[in-house]
Amino acid sequence: SLDAFPKTFPIKIIKKCWKDSYKITSVEYCNGIWVVLSEASKDSVKQTVVLKPNLPTDELRKTWREGRKVTFLTYGKGRWVVISEPVNGPVGQSFFASNNGFPLTKIKEFYSQKKRIHSIVYAEEEDTWALILEPRSDRQPQQRVHYSKDFPEKQLR
Repeated sequence: SLDAFPKTFPIKIIKKCWKDSYKITSVEYCNGIWVVLSEASKDSVKQTVVLKPNLPTDELRKTWREGRKVTFLTYGKGRWVVISEPVNGPVGQSFFASNNGFPLTKIKEFYSQKKRIHSIVYAEEEDTWALILEPRSDRQPQQRVHYSKDFPEKQLR
C-alpha cells in the first residue's frame, strides 16, 4: 500500500539510513510520495541535506567552498533537495539553471567544454531546468543527451 510511503519530506528515513551507514543515492518525489534509495557504505556516511523552496544557488556555492560535492540535486513538492558529501581534492562542479525551455544549446556548449552532466532536474512548478556539471576527463566516455515529449518506449526495447 502507498500509505506506507512518506508524503512529507523523509528526513527521518534519511537520518536513519546515515545512522545505519547507508549512503543516500537518490531522493525523488513523484505521484504524491517521496522515495529514498540508499546503499550500504563501508565508511561512515558524511552526507548532508539542504532543503530550499527556491533555487539553491547560494547553497550550492557554499557546499563547494566547503569542499563538498553534490551527490545529487532534485526537486519535489515545492522544494529543492541537495545532498552532498566531502571530497578530497578539488570539487570541480558547477551549476546552470534556465527557465527558457530545455537547455539543449547550453548542454552542447558544455559538452564542447569537456564537461559532463552529473544531475539534470526539472522543477515544473518553477518551469526551471537545473544542471550540476563536472569536468569530463579523457578517460570518461562522451555523454549524450536525448529528450522527447513522449517516453521513448520503442527505442528502449
